[in-house]
Amino acid sequence: MDRIADHFVNYLFDQYQGTRHVRRVSSWIGLILKGIQRAGAENVTFHRARQLTFKYRGQMFKARYNHKIRSRGGIEIVQVLPGRGSPDGSIVLQVGNLREAEDAYLGLGRLMDVIVGG
Repeated sequence: MDRIADHFVNYLFDQYQGTRHVRRVSSWIGLILKGIQRAGAENVTFHRARQLTFKYRGQMFKARYNHKIRSRGGIEIVQVLPGRGSPDGSIVLQVGNLREAEDAYLGLGRLMDVIVGG
């Protein structure tokens, strides 16, 4: 997980030169990644330069940045449906501040269980 966290923080600062919304989001990355790990996700890998995919109870999910979360953007975790182009399914969680990143760390597994029927 350290390598993945480093990748995303480096990407944010290399691509966006540390702009304010990037600095804000970078502080959440570790909590979100640890929440994914804590939930028992498998096959956590990079998907494109800006996305992370993982499998949870046989279902694929992705974490990505979304500019439309709140006024300055945030990170969301979305179900990936089978099919061409990996279409989006249900939104599991949107993180728009540090408290919500903590919520992801503490309860991401429960939220994904609702979607996968666990």
